[in-house]
Amino acid sequence: MSSDRNSSNGLQPETKRPSAKREPVQAKLLHLVATEVEERLAQSLHNAVPLVLGMEQQDDREQRPWSATVVQDQKAEEVLATGTRIIEVFDRPEIARQLLILGEPGAGKTTTLLELARELLNRAKFDKSEPIPVILDLSTWKGPEQSMVEWLAAELKTKYGLRPDFARNWVEKHQLLPLLDGLDEVAPQHQKVCAQAINAWLTGEPEKRPCGALICSRREEFEQGAQESLSLYRVIYLQALTPQQIEEYLAQLDLKAGWQTVNQDAALQEVLTKPLFLSMFALVAAQGKFVAQDWSVRATSEKKIEYLLDIYWEATIERELIPDPQLRQKGIRSKTYGKNSLPTRQAVRRVLVFASKTLNQDSSTEILIEKLQPVALINYWQKWSYRLIFSLIEGLSVGLIFGIVFAVIYGEIYWLIIGLAWGIVSGLIDGLFLGLNYGKSSESNIIYPVKAFSISRSNIAWQFIFQSVLKWLMKVLIFGLIIELIARLIIWRVYGLTIELIFWPVFCLINGLAGGLSIGLFLGLTVDIENRTELNQGIKKSAKNMVIVGIIALSAALFLRLLVENLLGGVVPLGLLYIFVAASLSTLTWLSLQEGGGKALSRHIALRIVLAWNRYAPFRYDLLLDYCTERLLLQRIGGRYRFMHRLLQDHFAQMDL
Repeated sequence: MSSDRNSSNGLQPETKRPSAKREPVQAKLLHLVATEVEERLAQSLHNAVPLVLGMEQQDDREQRPWSATVVQDQKAEEVLATGTRIIEVFDRPEIARQLLILGEPGAGKTTTLLELARELLNRAKFDKSEPIPVILDLSTWKGPEQSMVEWLAAELKTKYGLRPDFARNWVEKHQLLPLLDGLDEVAPQHQKVCAQAINAWLTGEPEKRPCGALICSRREEFEQGAQESLSLYRVIYLQALTPQQIEEYLAQLDLKAGWQTVNQDAALQEVLTKPLFLSMFALVAAQGKFVAQDWSVRATSEKKIEYLLDIYWEATIERELIPDPQLRQKGIRSKTYGKNSLPTRQAVRRVLVFASKTLNQDSSTEILIEKLQPVALINYWQKWSYRLIFSLIEGLSVGLIFGIVFAVIYGEIYWLIIGLAWGIVSGLIDGLFLGLNYGKSSESNIIYPVKAFSISRSNIAWQFIFQSVLKWLMKVLIFGLIIELIARLIIWRVYGLTIELIFWPVFCLINGLAGGLSIGLFLGLTVDIENRTELNQGIKKSAKNMVIVGIIALSAALFLRLLVENLLGGVVPLGLLYIFVAASLSTLTWLSLQEGGGKALSRHIALRIVLAWNRYAPFRYDLLLDYCTERLLLQRIGGRYRFMHRLLQDHFAQMDL
């Protein structure tokens, strides 16, 4: 147990050595989770407020100022001493690594989960037999027909980029330990079924049970909705802060005047028994934003909390970000924007309101730029504008590809002009007329950013490539036979042309192989786990993959031209041969680029234009989101953002755009 205590502050034990190296994919997952945990703990209000107020972070602040009660089998209660670490409770034999954490909003449930994750990560890093903890939000659980293992596999793919077959295998072999946050944030109509699915998973056949699980939920919502369905009686109740703990916390931050205000107002003291609100109040009091009279006129506790969140927004948006006066004299007002002008508070508020509404609509807590979807558009004209713009982009791109290919083959530049004109016309037709029916939620309206390439050792990937080649061969052969039948009955009979029977089989065979290999290699050779540490990573990879897939497709198509010319040059008229080769080359290149990321890229660009036009998300969305992290409104974890707390997200979601 002593080695565990040494690791409580995030440092690794010095005497312990790894028992064995993990396989590369597991090692990468371990690193991803560890990075997430450390970044989220570092950016928590509990740790951020002392730094903002110019206080040096002390080791004793790692022991959070709140306590808990352990309840087992709804009978005996045990009040834990302040400073008791969650890992000590989780390791108890009677707990059996199955624990439920309950508390009021802002009581510290997620922070407790993160602290447990850090302890478990330290063990997993130095002991291969220990499971890797993974942190997932239950708010995304929407499918009553899904088992928990299937849901876990899907969420691990979404969050960490882990291939579902790996995820299922590791969960079943007890190599992953799920830490599940936000049971109360599951949609109300699904909460009971979700709790039943968790219960069936925890109490099912012994060989299929998890090696452990931690679940967090607000106490009131759990007792009203999921308690009867989840027979997990090993529970920790996070207790409210005492007046002494509140006073000590404010004294540490040199806010004695703030404590005098709290001590004179019983309602304020009651609200500040939640660590989240205490941290918010500390920042607000330091900025001089708290007005006792405005607080006292709020009749209910809900209105008082709403006021605290409002003045927290005022304090964060107005505080000075650069404390160094010399830097301010140079015109530097923000780490993110430097000397450039800062976004207005109205612009920041509008973006946060739109983001919070979108997250609540999706039952999500994380903002990913690459995951922006057209379903977030509010009215008909926004959706119609989106369809028109991406239709024009796709029309121009296909016209450009066909124009370039025909111009190269025929040596005439006017083919490029024809291709662009055709692309604009076809894009307008598609956007103006077909776009009238756009806006209904469907699978075709979802933007799917592509993954990175990697040579996988999995047999599944190579089976997929083989299946893709067969599928494309069948498609092209069937298409070719239909075209040959039409040509023989109409075109060749009218013009008196005769072509040997070998032409179409050879032509279709080569096209099928080229198409199957280019698309199959793209879809099959993807990474086993993708580290989403960059902003808008999926869309950037879509653009990069377009180049890679384009090179593969062009190489395959040029090989096709040389092969067809050598095999059929003396059989088919040269002009007709050029038409077939140019059409084949253009189509193959276009389809490959679409599958390689062009579809996602064009739709993402169109969506970003509409969002920027409506001031929902500027073109440099990443800068504004980073700016919000400076303002202590958001947290950034790799390429993902989340509100400082779900209460803050819900608070902005209630505002009007």
